[in-house]
Amino acid sequence: MAEVLHRQLLDGRDTFVAQETAEALLGRRDVLGLRKVLAALASADDDTGDHLDAAILNVCGQSKEDGERLAALCSALTSDPDNAVSGEAHRLLEPLR
Repeated sequence: MAEVLHRQLLDGRDTFVAQETAEALLGRRDVLGLRKVLAALASADDDTGDHLDAAILNVCGQSKEDGERLAALCSALTSDPDNAVSGEAHRLLEPLR
């Protein structure tokens, strides 16, 4: 299942699928959902990456509470053993501080 989600997140031919998959994972509002999105974001092409970033903004950027939750989740992921995930977590965390 994890591989299917990863392929959907990186679907450069249908960025609607990528963005909707990301929004569904982010809607979980937990570290696991965000981690999947950040792992995909680290290897996405520019267009797909823009859609994944848009999904983060759509789900996690609508209120102050959303921003605080995103900051807390990103803080937890800055020490992820996967350097790509921790790097993306740091990138997202910078403007939230």
